[in-house]
Formats: sequence, C-alpha cells, structure tokens
Amino acid sequence: MNDKRYDLNLGDFGPYNKQYYGVCHVADKERGATFNVELFPGFFRRSVLAGDSKSDTGIKLWGANPDLTRFCYRYELQWKDEIYCDVDFNITNDTQADVTCTFVNNTDLNQSLDITLAASLQLPIDKPGSETVGFLTFYRPVLPDGVLFIDATEHDDINCRDTVAPDGKFLGEEEMGHTTGKGTAIDGYYFYLPEHFLKYNLNKKAKRIGVRYRTKVENALNISVNGEGYRLALDPCGDFEYAVLDIPETDITELILSPEGKMFVDCICVGDEADKVTFEAIAHNLTPEKTVNDGFMTLKYKDIPQSYTVKWYEPVRMQRRCHGTDIGKLLQLNVNDHVSREVSGMGMGKGLYEALLSTPIYLAPGESEVRRFRVFTGEECEPVYHDIPTVACNPDGQTYAFSQNMMRYNTLLNVVYPIYTRRQFIKHNAPGRFWNSLYSWDSGFIGMGLSSADFGRGFDCLNTYLTPVGDRHSPYIFHGSVVPTQIFLYKHLVDSFPEKRAELCELYPMVKQYYCYYSEMDKQADQLASGILKTWRMSYNSGGWDDYPPQHELRNAKYTEPASHKNTTPVITTANTVLISKIMAEIAGLFGMTEDIPYYNATAEKYAAKIPQLWDEEAGYFSYMIHGEDGQPCEFYRYTDGTNYNMGMDGVTPYIADVCTPHQEERIEENIRLGLMTDIGVGVVDKRAPYYSPYGYWNGSVWMPHQWILWKALIDRGNTELAFEIASKSLNVWKNEVEATYCCFENFMCHNGRGSGYHHFSGLSCPISLFFESYYTPGKITTGWSSVIEDAVWNDEKSAVSVTANAVKDGVSILVCMNSAKDYTFTVNGNPVTPVRLTDGAYSITLRKGKNKVEIN
Repeated sequence: MNDKRYDLNLGDFGPYNKQYYGVCHVADKERGATFNVELFPGFFRRSVLAGDSKSDTGIKLWGANPDLTRFCYRYELQWKDEIYCDVDFNITNDTQADVTCTFVNNTDLNQSLDITLAASLQLPIDKPGSETVGFLTFYRPVLPDGVLFIDATEHDDINCRDTVAPDGKFLGEEEMGHTTGKGTAIDGYYFYLPEHFLKYNLNKKAKRIGVRYRTKVENALNISVNGEGYRLALDPCGDFEYAVLDIPETDITELILSPEGKMFVDCICVGDEADKVTFEAIAHNLTPEKTVNDGFMTLKYKDIPQSYTVKWYEPVRMQRRCHGTDIGKLLQLNVNDHVSREVSGMGMGKGLYEALLSTPIYLAPGESEVRRFRVFTGEECEPVYHDIPTVACNPDGQTYAFSQNMMRYNTLLNVVYPIYTRRQFIKHNAPGRFWNSLYSWDSGFIGMGLSSADFGRGFDCLNTYLTPVGDRHSPYIFHGSVVPTQIFLYKHLVDSFPEKRAELCELYPMVKQYYCYYSEMDKQADQLASGILKTWRMSYNSGGWDDYPPQHELRNAKYTEPASHKNTTPVITTANTVLISKIMAEIAGLFGMTEDIPYYNATAEKYAAKIPQLWDEEAGYFSYMIHGEDGQPCEFYRYTDGTNYNMGMDGVTPYIADVCTPHQEERIEENIRLGLMTDIGVGVVDKRAPYYSPYGYWNGSVWMPHQWILWKALIDRGNTELAFEIASKSLNVWKNEVEATYCCFENFMCHNGRGSGYHHFSGLSCPISLFFESYYTPGKITTGWSSVIEDAVWNDEKSAVSVTANAVKDGVSILVCMNSAKDYTFTVNGNPVTPVRLTDGAYSITLRKGKNKVEIN
C-alpha cells in the first residue's frame, strides 16, 4: 500500500515552514520533524516584522524557481518599497542553504534596521483550527520479547461508518495525540456499532491479547480468535488505557475486533507476555546541545541523527533563547528588552528557539546593506547558485508579466511539510499556508498552474491524489468539494505536453479508478432513484462555491423541510460526470485504450439523459431539483419569491458538458452576457437574481476556476470573442490588484474589482496563468473540452509548428500562440485556412470532426 509515492520530488531543504517564512529542513521523516530557520527584520529597538503566514502583514512571495532551490521573500518594513528587506535563499543540496538579507532604504531619512534569525526544531502540531498551540505527543510501546505489535489502523479488513476515507487516510483512521505509531488511531466516530469490526491476519502463537483503547463509558470489545469468540470488558478512561484478554494458547491466524459501543482503538499487542507491555511518551526534546564558536553555532537535538550549524558572516549583537511556540509574538513582546539572554511568553506553549540578533544596520537615504547566513548539516560545501526564471511572453503580453510572475511564485512557494497521508508525512502543494490539508479541487488547478512553470511539478501534484488500482480505502485522495479537477489536470497535461505521453499513460489506470468513483456514484446508498447525482454526504460543497445560494440554504435546511440535502440535487455533479466521461473517452483513444471507450460513452449518455428535465425555460438555467419520497424529481428548487434558485454557474454546467439543445445554448449565452458577466469577469451568481449579494464570498465576487471551465467550453464552440473577453477581464483585474498590493488573492469583488480573501493564494487562482499563456506565451496550444492534442512539433523560435488534434465534432477551435515577430500561413489537412487573430501572436483555428493536421509557418 505504501509503495506508491505521494511525496513531492523536492529536496529536504525548502520553503516548507508553516507559520513564519524562512527555510526548513526535513529532520526526521518518520516523526514529521523539521529544523526551521525563520527571519524577522525590523526597525532597530522599535519593531519586529513578525509576518505570520496566515495574514497579510507585509511579506511578499517575491521569487522562486520550479525546484525550489532558489526563492525569495520581500519584507516590506515601510510600504511601498520605501524600506524593505529581500531575503534570498539558495539551496545547494539537501545539506546546505545560504541566506542573503538585503536591506534597502528608499526614503529621504536615515534608517536604523536589524534582523533576527530564529532556529528551532518543529514537530507535528496539535491544532484546533489553524492556531499552533503545541505539539502532538506520540507514544512508543515497550514490548517484552516475543510480543507482536499491531497498529490498529493497519487492518486487513474493516467495517465502519467510513466507506471512503478522506485525506488519504485509511478507513476509520484519524490523527490524534497520545497514540502510538504515526500518531493515529481508529476513531470512535467511525467505530461504534456491534456490526463494525477490525480484522487482522497474522501468524502468531499466543495466549494473551492486549488492546490500547479509549472510551468515555463502560464498554466492551468482542474479540474473535480464529472464529472463537471472547469478550474484553473496558473501563471508562479519559486517556488511552490498556486492557488484556487471556485465551487458551492458540496459533492465531485471524483476529477480529468488534465494539459494543463507541471506542477508539490505538493498537493491539499479541503474545504470552502481552500483559507486561507498557507505553512511554516520546519526549519532544526541543532543547538542543549548543556549541558556539566564532561566527557559528551548532545545534544537536536528541533523537535527531544530524546536527545543524548556523553560520553568520557579519557580527551579531546577541544570542538569545526564546521559550514559547510563537516566536513572532515573543520577539515583538521583547523588542525593548536589550539585555535578557532568555525570554519567554506566558501561555505560549512549549517551544524553544535559538535566536541571533544582528547588529544595527544604519542606512542613509538610497543606501543598501547585506546580512548573510549559512545553514548546513554535516560538512560545509561550495555553494551552487541558481537563477529564478520569469514568464515568457510576446511583447504585447509584457504588461501582464509582473502580475504573472507573482502568481507563479505564489504557486511554486505554497508548499508545506509535514502533511500526514497514507501512513507517512509528505511535502504538499497547498492553496496557501493557511490550509494544512489535501484540498482536492484546489489541487487540480494548482497542478495546472505549476505545469506552466514546470511539467514535473504539475505531474507530481496530480500523482499525489491518485491511489493504487483496487485501493480499499479510497479511489483517490480527496478533501473538501467533490469536483473532478484532477481529471481536468490530466487532460491539461496530456494536451500541453505530448512529449511526456509515456509518463502520463502510466497514470491512466489510477485516473480511470478516480473517474469510476463518479461514473458509479448512482449505485451508492445515499443516491436517489432518479440517478441525478449529489455529493452532500461527502461535502456540503457541490462545486467549491461555499455560499452559492441554493447550496448555502440547503446547508441550513432541516430534513423536515421540502428541500434538504437528503432529497435535493444540484446540476454540477451530474454534468461534470458527463464532461469527464467525454474527456476520458478522448484520452483513452489517444492512449490506445479503445476497449474503455464504449464504457465512457455509455456513461456519458446515461447521465446526459438525466439533465433535460432540469431545464427551467422561464429562467434560462438548469435547476436544482427537489425529489419526492420515491426518489423521483417533483419540483424545481425556488427562492422565497418563486425565482429559480439556481441562476448561477451551477445552472450553466450542462452547457459546459455540451448536452444542451441549440435553444438552451442561446439562452445560457444570453444569461452569461446579461446576468453573470461583470466589469471584471464572469461571476458565480446572476446579478439580476433576488438572492445576489454584493458582499458574499462567492456570491457577488469573481473567481477564476469556473470562469476557466466555461472559457474552455466557449473555445469548443468557436466563440472566441466571449472567451477572449473573459480572459482579458481576468488578466486585467489580476494585473491591477497585484501591482497595487503585491498580493495574489482568492477572488475579486464585483462591486469595485478589489481583491479579497487569502493574500498568498494559488489554488483556485491558478487559471490566471492559463489565460495568460494561451494568449501571450509562444509555443502554447490550448484546447477546449472537445478536442485533444495528439502531437505538436515546434521549431526553436516558436515560429513554426505542426499539430495533430482530434476533435469530437465539427466547429471545435484550438488556440495556438506563436512568436509574434512574424506573419504566418495556416493550413488544416493541407487546406489553407484563415484563423481569428486574438493577440499579436495568438490565433483561434477551427477544426473538423476527427483528426486535424494543423501546419503554421
């Protein structure tokens, strides 16, 4: 189960710090431990810029290369670019990182500045929400000779409340403190009914079985040993306790545990001396043995095999030990303490930092000065310096270059460690450091954004979310909204990198398994007889749009009301299943998996047949549908005044899936122009609807992801004008905000076009990179949903290309961006054609059904 790689192909040194910005080294992969170095510039004896990554405090993600061997943060001490510190990290290898801090004074006044470097050992955190309050405590078993230890989560079979495990966990598994192994146990939320069981296959002769458990009430565990039943009584306990069952000495091959009531199970110990097993807490050991010499200090932490050395090249005025989990707050609270060698914060938890405080940096107007550090483990080596590439574009795209570079840097740098999944700790691409989890729907777009910079990073992002064929825990790694963006990402990689066909083909079986979860969803117990799909059991969020009006109302509705999660369906899940069925049929044909095509086509037809009944002619949208007790559709879901509740993006998803009549397409395109379109792009809710809000999160704002999905559908129809309008408005609103704030936001308010949400967001904002490269990056070919690129051969100057594209119908378009330095002739299957010119280098070319050979010279 663990032979598949989920971790990213990135080095042990990188920008993985979660709370504050700096550089991080993976110190112990088994424990998820890291050695963190974080930087805090400020005004000397006045203030410290402690930029917690969760809020906009003036620190900007200023540069990065794809493999994260070079990255840079800008600390704005006085906005905007008046007084700042650029902290540049250069990673030579897995053992050494160099840090260069450049202070700049662009004001007319003298300035007194300084910087603090804080080094610490960090462990997986005990976190309610996203606030660090301490570290998880794990336990290790002390086993007498001959006793077999079994982690309860590593079962051979299970029946529990879980049917699909989220976040890449095993069925029934949950992270929690005071557990053994990887810090997880079987959660009582899932394991509480007599029919629930845990099954283990083993080969062990023993007369005792010990179970480490937790239960709030008197309870019992029924234990079957090779089919022979026993009952183990369990006393209530606040923390994990250990109970032992004596049995006749037996060669145990099968062990089954069944609860009589809600309980947590951490581990099982089997052996004649299982009664002598004890459990000891693994100490955090955050205080290092410190050796200080002239110009460097070496830190050795107990239980961490390697030591770490921090070297400084300019004088430091003080070394200080700081006690607490929040170094930023500690430094701010003690900025006026000029003498103490040790400081602590009340109520800040158990943590320890070794801090170096620089000598003051006195800058006259227009001056700059550098402070340098080196962090290494083992022996120093000669540094290898790396470059930070920028986006490539034709001259007419240069106006967007700065904002596009910022999007790229945010996407590359939003990587955190540790994230727990699949019995291991991994480095993971997050939408932002605020989110320490595997957000599936965001990550499809993250992968596409990463691929704009580097194929390998995009490929890695997709691979993380795929599980081995036949996996019994989950058909794919999921968290949050059930939207199949990994299949969108798969198609994007297939179209964009035909030269990587072999590597992408290897993923096909796992992508197909992912797909089959959607195609077979109608067989799940919580689905309705109508076959119109819903995913409320897995997530309240059908399309990633948190406060989308009908969804938001359903979330608050009770099951006794006419509409509820139990009997009301959105449109998007069924429409998306049609769409991905068509995508998979295209890819199967490309890869020679022709035996799968009939299945994909039949599934598309099955779900497409469910959609016509959802059309509301009055509104010109497809509707949420309330079902009766028989599970069949009975009425549209309407707002209190009778207006259809689905005047928004959900209501146009059948258009994207290409299952509309010509009349329905006309009505939807009219609604896009008159209702969804705004000055800054396509919104999520029709602004004419009575439930439209000017201040919602999704309702009343413009986001990039669904715009991009719609944009692809417009390309399929050759509707280049509306598609270009969407992309241009998106690029411009993005440019304006990024240039004003240096931030990459989640969304933009329709009312005034200003950005809002998390400030260093990649995730769902990544389509902005796709819009840009489609129209301004030479060498880029873009398809809609109804065609696939078979091959593309470019010359070095991106001024000639031969493309083979397969289209599923007539009239499908592709976009090709050429080097704008010359004019071109175009042929399709040997016949001259006249494309639509969209920018100086981007052209829309119309295809015929089947194989199209496009030549541009």
